[in-house]
Amino acid sequence: MKINKIYNEDCLEGMKKIPDNSIDLVLTSPPYNIGIDYGVYKDNLQWNDYLDWCNKWISEIYRVLKDDGRFVLNILTNINSKGIRQQPLIDFGNLIRKNKLKIHSIGFWTDATRTKYTSWGSWRSASMPYVYSPYEAIIISYKNSWKKLRKGEDTISKENFIKGVSGTYNFGTAKDKVCPVIFPLKLPMLFIELLTFKNEIVLDPFMGSGTTAIAAKKLKRNYMGFEINKEYYKESKIKLSQMELL
Repeated sequence: MKINKIYNEDCLEGMKKIPDNSIDLVLTSPPYNIGIDYGVYKDNLQWNDYLDWCNKWISEIYRVLKDDGRFVLNILTNINSKGIRQQPLIDFGNLIRKNKLKIHSIGFWTDATRTKYTSWGSWRSASMPYVYSPYEAIIISYKNSWKKLRKGEDTISKENFIKGVSGTYNFGTAKDKVCPVIFPLKLPMLFIELLTFKNEIVLDPFMGSGTTAIAAKKLKRNYMGFEINKEYYKESKIKLSQMELL
């Protein structure tokens, strides 16, 4: 498969075409299974079915990563899926270990400007209070070696390095006119520069409207990605084309 290209196809099919041990960093945020309308993907599976599906693409991630490849996964800490409270941070941690990846660290980010939560459950009562989690988690894992096995060119500044290793982040939220849920550009920008050398390959299996590819291109890294939704895919191509004109 060609690098610096986004493919309009299911990542489970697309990743099968990527050679073993060829990717330096996988950075992604998958569908959360909370009923978001992605158009062509059903985001309201039974929780065990959702985890079975996640296990399949995490298994492919392990295969395509180089021995010193890293995997950055952005997920919610708590969600309400089909009326039941689930803890994706715990479940994804188990899936990552099940697929022989090793967890290096878990960071957390939030947006200080985010509207305060107002669903109280039982107001001022121990009957059934609803405890809100304002954070999203970033699980940082790797295949076999956390230490890079080859030399490369770093590009990260002192300020961003200190921010990157801090473990807590305030990226702010992001909006997109086509894709309903995207992570802020600052997130992939920080972790791509922290965890890869210049010209290494970054893969995003759930590319959406192209945020990870844009970050990689800005930082002079190569990218590859998959997006099953045709409209999101088209938007990603438009955004990348606009970068060419700058």
